[in-house]
Amino acid sequence: MTDTNTYAFVDADTLDVRIVRGEADTEGTIVGRLDAADVPTLSEAADKLLATLGFRSVGDWSTVEGGLFTVVEETAAVPTAG
Repeated sequence: MTDTNTYAFVDADTLDVRIVRGEADTEGTIVGRLDAADVPTLSEAADKLLATLGFRSVGDWSTVEGGLFTVVEETAAVPTAG
């Protein structure tokens, strides 16, 4: 069975936020960078950034090697080229 979930990953070193779509997407797309000085936690900062991009986390953020990780869902239609 193919994983089709959409995930968010926050790199603890660079503070880049990536959206990863399913298991076939091995790199993800950088959608922003956090300024950790503005908020008390990286997960809170990431949630705020993702909300402005039309995503929300559907679970708790988990600590993984190199950063934070959660499943997200799109809350707004994403424009497509065409």
